[in-house]
Amino acid sequence: MCGIVGLHLKNPALQPELGRLLVPMIEAMTSRGPDSAGLALYDDEGMHVVKDVGLPRDICAAHDIASRSGYQAVGHTRMATESAITPEHAHPFTPAPDLALVHNGSFSNHASVRRNLAFDGITCTTDNDSEVAARFIGREIANGADLEDAMRMVLKEFDGFFTLLVTTATQFAVLRDSFACKPAVIAETADYVAMASEYHALAELPGIGNARIVEPEPERVYAWSR
Repeated sequence: MCGIVGLHLKNPALQPELGRLLVPMIEAMTSRGPDSAGLALYDDEGMHVVKDVGLPRDICAAHDIASRSGYQAVGHTRMATESAITPEHAHPFTPAPDLALVHNGSFSNHASVRRNLAFDGITCTTDNDSEVAARFIGREIANGADLEDAMRMVLKEFDGFFTLLVTTATQFAVLRDSFACKPAVIAETADYVAMASEYHALAELPGIGNARIVEPEPERVYAWSR
């Protein structure tokens, strides 16, 4: 079990508040992942990644996340079930300078996909199954696919139960497997799109009471662009 959060700001006036809005979201996911946490934040200078072992509250404080500005961010809290508890195994996984993936669930065939990636010269640096998915999506994008098509390819190539949140410098996308047993909720207003594993992580966002709330359907890619 892990926790996912994400925030895609449509309203530029909120960009100075990105970190302040994000911190309560990821801290709300502590019970889903007390082992490690990480974030990827996007601003006009690029993507900035922070991840470490420990509680989200402590990691956010150590890196002063609340003061960060930007237009988009993803976060993850990890409860380790299949690989080591280290900063390297923490999410997000970032196989390209602007590509970040956070994942709740597990892939049962990640070893075979890892071998296929190796045939293309793509090497994973950890034994984490989520890194395999990140590098797979990165390969598809490098070969010309857009993010939505790359995520649809995950449905064809990977077996397992999962919710994915994947971002690039211009896109923000969510996908659940065919059984959709890993929780996810999306809230959208005129000012932002927010996603979390549980609704209470969104409760402090401005205007949440008037947001359009969606539970993502199985095997459907939900995507937004700036």
